[in-house]
Amino acid sequence: MTKTDPSTISPGLSALALCLLLLESAIHGVLGLVEQTILTLPANKPVFAEQLSPNLAAFSIEMDHWPDWAGSAVGQPNAFVLQLLKNLRERVGVPPSIRVGAASEDRSLVDLSYQVGNATFPPPSANVPYPEASEVRIGQDWYALSSNFLPGTRFTWGLNLRSLNRTETLAQASLLGDTFQGSRAGADVTLELVEIGNEPDLYSNTAVPGVVAYPTWTPGNYSSTWSEYAKAVMGVMDFSGPRLQTGALAAGETWRPFNVRSLLEAGLLDDPVVGNKTTVFSQHLYSGVFAAGMSITAGQLMDKRNVRQIVAQRGNDIVAAKKAGLTYVLGETNSYANHGAPGISNTAESAIWAVDYMLYCASLGVARTHFHNGVGYRYNVLQPTAGVDDGTNTNPPRAHIMPLYHAFLVVDEAIGSSGSSWVAELGTTNGTGVGSLNTVLAAYGIWEGNSTQNQAVGGSQGAAGVKRVVLINSVPYLPGNGTQEDRYALDVYLGGKGWDASRNATIKRLFTPTTNSSHGLTWANQSFDTTDGKPAGQVVEEPLVNGTLRTYASEVVLITWS
Repeated sequence: MTKTDPSTISPGLSALALCLLLLESAIHGVLGLVEQTILTLPANKPVFAEQLSPNLAAFSIEMDHWPDWAGSAVGQPNAFVLQLLKNLRERVGVPPSIRVGAASEDRSLVDLSYQVGNATFPPPSANVPYPEASEVRIGQDWYALSSNFLPGTRFTWGLNLRSLNRTETLAQASLLGDTFQGSRAGADVTLELVEIGNEPDLYSNTAVPGVVAYPTWTPGNYSSTWSEYAKAVMGVMDFSGPRLQTGALAAGETWRPFNVRSLLEAGLLDDPVVGNKTTVFSQHLYSGVFAAGMSITAGQLMDKRNVRQIVAQRGNDIVAAKKAGLTYVLGETNSYANHGAPGISNTAESAIWAVDYMLYCASLGVARTHFHNGVGYRYNVLQPTAGVDDGTNTNPPRAHIMPLYHAFLVVDEAIGSSGSSWVAELGTTNGTGVGSLNTVLAAYGIWEGNSTQNQAVGGSQGAAGVKRVVLINSVPYLPGNGTQEDRYALDVYLGGKGWDASRNATIKRLFTPTTNSSHGLTWANQSFDTTDGKPAGQVVEEPLVNGTLRTYASEVVLITWS
């Protein structure tokens, strides 16, 4: 996502909050400091727990670089990308969901003179060194490249709305339908959702060069236009399987007139034909907008308060969508718009942040978080091709994972492959040392199955007990903070009615060399920063002893009960 006006997205922490963060970081920078806290486990799955989608950790791919991710031709997939997706599938049982579209979706045209397609790019800038294409030509095999992905992959495909050219939109829909439902159907991938238009609440923005703008655009005329186009698309595609995803808004209720409630009130889904086939409302969310010269303090992104402040911007929208019977997703998200902030989005901090961010979103009822990717973007989950400068200094140059990929590994493993897991945030309290530990440690419980009843209060939890717990220690650890032995530590003591000493448990750790490291991260002792995407090293699991464990600054821990 590229933004031109930093005021249009929350600036992040207030000045006061930032000062508190810096003070707290200084406190926790004391060499060798160890604090303690008690984590209370509930006896039962909380009634407010939310069901986890196995596709919570999902991808959004900028359409202009689609062939770099999918492979250059049908039947010739990007083997590196496929291996990294297989690693995720092994943990959660299904491949990640993929949305293809974003800004270049509204700059696309069908041109069957191309076998696959073509993209034209504007010059790079200091803010956006890898800009989105100014035009994308969709060729004969453009959508068919979807078949290069893992069997079972579910796609959300975006169609051009911004041009307000119904003929063009329907040409794209017809080609998309033919690929998944017509003469080219048969690949073991699924068209799950169709998105018509990207960030329509920004269509009135006249500051984007070369892009048509509509200064009088309102929730009312957008709703009627979208419904009209959606009904037309339904006339050229079979919607007995796929459904419509609406919204794709850049903003929410906090700062623009476009939001879930205003669009529904304007009649977005009043047409029963359209309404019955629209099941998902999508919004986008970033923690800020990067601009050249901008200074972001290490630890600011992953700060627990910052995560909750940012997600709170969509709180009313989440509630409104669910009350309307719609699934709510973040159809495009990541750390900082304009493709990430150097030294933050491309470091271990992004992984620590994303684990907390994804699970916190899920605990509020967000079904999916589609992390946006392109080629060369600093906030990518992975770089699908070699030869880009994303600030990670990957040497020799090659396709490679980014630190953010580790968050996908952790979250997918926390969700598990049961198909019926639930999440709730666990409260954390102040400890005996300095600082406010409730801002240092985030914790989530994961339950499996539908039972909320304890077998015996305070006794054996059996199938009703917590299955996994995720702990996120978001204290920064930087090169100037001493050796690994000096790293800030927090001892966590498990207790409460949900604690059962008779149950065996193991621990896996997401290790980060420092908060600002781009390489050297490991998950359970395995490195995924390899040339082929396959993990290197043996999995290391520690036993949980006496319900006590130590977490270190800039670390994530997963506890699993057998």
